[in-house]
Amino acid sequence: MPGEWLVLAGVVLAAYPTADWLLTSRYQKRNRLLTVLLSIAISPGCITLIMMWESFAGIKYDFISVTAVYLALMTAGGVMWWRSRLSRTGGEPNRLSRGEWFLAGVMVCVSGAILFNAAYWPFYEADAVGIYNNFGHYMYIERSFISLHIPDYSNYQAYPMMIPLTYTYSYLAGGWENAYLAKTVSAVLSLGCVGAAGILGNQLYGRRAGWMAAILLVLTPALVRWASSGYTDLPMAFYYTMAAVFGWRTRETGQIKDAALAGIMLGLAAWTKNAALTGVALYGGWLVVMVVLRAIKLRQALVVIAACALVGAPWYIRNLLELGLLVPATAWTEQAERTFSSLLVFITKPENFALTGWAVMIGGGYWIIRIIWQRERWQETLLVCCLTLPFFGVWWLLVSYDPRFLLLFLPILAVMAGGWLAQMWDRLQPAYQERMRLPLMLGAVVMGLYMAWIAVSFKQDILRNPLMGESEKLAIVSESQGE
Repeated sequence: MPGEWLVLAGVVLAAYPTADWLLTSRYQKRNRLLTVLLSIAISPGCITLIMMWESFAGIKYDFISVTAVYLALMTAGGVMWWRSRLSRTGGEPNRLSRGEWFLAGVMVCVSGAILFNAAYWPFYEADAVGIYNNFGHYMYIERSFISLHIPDYSNYQAYPMMIPLTYTYSYLAGGWENAYLAKTVSAVLSLGCVGAAGILGNQLYGRRAGWMAAILLVLTPALVRWASSGYTDLPMAFYYTMAAVFGWRTRETGQIKDAALAGIMLGLAAWTKNAALTGVALYGGWLVVMVVLRAIKLRQALVVIAACALVGAPWYIRNLLELGLLVPATAWTEQAERTFSSLLVFITKPENFALTGWAVMIGGGYWIIRIIWQRERWQETLLVCCLTLPFFGVWWLLVSYDPRFLLLFLPILAVMAGGWLAQMWDRLQPAYQERMRLPLMLGAVVMGLYMAWIAVSFKQDILRNPLMGESEKLAIVSESQGE
């Protein structure tokens, strides 16, 4: 039924004026893509936090009551947006070049396949079925949080509930458990990584670097396969990358609103997946360095920390008070593969990272050498390194049995790779650029078609019966799970 799809689209759209107001700055031109991404980020974040506080207060979930509180907040933001319209410094939107239109077309093709897969199939990946959607189902039935004291779940119920609550809200919107809508919401958050990486790349290394970062992500098999899965890794990566975007904006503008948004995005990352607590610590370290270098004022850094704590801390405080732990011990650290092969995972796992892995490895080494020898763009590279390299070290030491966890910070690594590719392209003579343009475009088309192909699951079943009903889809995915 299309009704709940339109309702959810309207909920996201309602956040647009607030997002636009939050981004109002006399120091930077209007960025419509960033406004859209911020709308996508704050709408489910705000709704699920409302649901969290209602549950803490003992109030049962109800679509009307949750949405009414959300719309009241968005209306207040909309009023501020309307008042700020006359004072906004706009600037003409940048027109896309032919090459950029081409890259956008490839990204739309792959993204369309990902969204199709999310909207066509119900949940079928193991943790999406057994944990995230299971919790979403439970909270839809009970209209409240799942108890922390159910031993059968091995404390999985101490996981942050942002994604399961988006599923619950999707079900409340339609009055039934529409897994297709729920998965699509998660897929949209996952695809937000592409736009966020593009904006961060543009901020740090220039316009071409932003486009390179975005296309590298879209052509990464691991991202394509997991974006429609209903897992929490890529939604967390989206918020983590957005926190980097607003952290850099804070450095550039000195605006308190940018600092607050950086903290909110970081807090939402922690509200999405508890692995983000590592990112929170790394982000705090970067803030300390920026304050010492006087690139960011202490007051701005404190705003970031306060906003992050306000958004992300309540859930973990609840876990600490009720269970005596911040996060459940569900990382199988004894299975970590601390080998040379896993250390070079970006190039030893081409089925996961393809050419993007090579670009990440070479680009990372390139920028590290550049800042050592020439200190070129060293603060930009410092941001990327602070948020990713220690994270990679934690992955290698503790959870290197699963390369999927590298998606948590892959968008930020792709920014570094995009910056390297942009510099290499700029150093070519115009004649060589023109000679390489067609082969590169053909390669992008081939890779894009391949990514679109692997983004869709159970293709033979779709071709046999594209208009199959829900019972038939459930039978197919159940068979794939060995049930």
